[in-house]
Amino acid sequence: MKKLIGVTPRLLMEDDVEKQFVNTSYLDCLLHYDCNVIMLTLNNPNVEEVLDLCDAFLITGGSDLDPKYYGEENNGSKGIDLRLDVLDKAVVEYAAKTKKPLLGICRGHQSINVFLGGSLIQHMENHRGIKEGHEVKTIKNAYLDFDENILTNSYHHQAVKEVAPNMEIVAKHLDGTCEAIIHKELPIIGIQWHPEKTYESKVSKIIFDKFFEFVNK
Repeated sequence: MKKLIGVTPRLLMEDDVEKQFVNTSYLDCLLHYDCNVIMLTLNNPNVEEVLDLCDAFLITGGSDLDPKYYGEENNGSKGIDLRLDVLDKAVVEYAAKTKKPLLGICRGHQSINVFLGGSLIQHMENHRGIKEGHEVKTIKNAYLDFDENILTNSYHHQAVKEVAPNMEIVAKHLDGTCEAIIHKELPIIGIQWHPEKTYESKVSKIIFDKFFEFVNK
């Protein structure tokens, strides 16, 4: 049996019709590692029954989380949809409980931090629309064997503020913004940039190789 990766959806309105979707770049990246992929749809009556089918999870990028989850009023968060928050929360908490591997990208990275007890910077400048050349300094750690200095893309306006308990920062932008976190004990990784866009690059391969090492244990 191929390993099954559950991937969270995002939302799109076209001609007054709401659609749930996953960007093909995430799917191409996962399928490159010879696994099966399933989209985790919203509003399942017992989402844990669906999560039980999966061997691991990817929480994708997307709109902002409701700041109520980290005890703040909204002072810059955009595009909030509580259904997405509820699903991301369920996935994070389930992965932590079952010790199944979890990778969060962009919003997914932020969801991991928030739903494990951390908080976010609700708005920041100069981290959006950067296709390449975003300078990141890494920190030696147990999971991701990056070079000391790497270049990434960047497409976010929020970032980790207070790091969740049992998570550690393993990469920062030159301005100090958190760019990657890992769990100290569990197979959980959060990446603020979008490694799926360049999944065959050296930096991205380090991330996905480690994730699938966890998956295939």
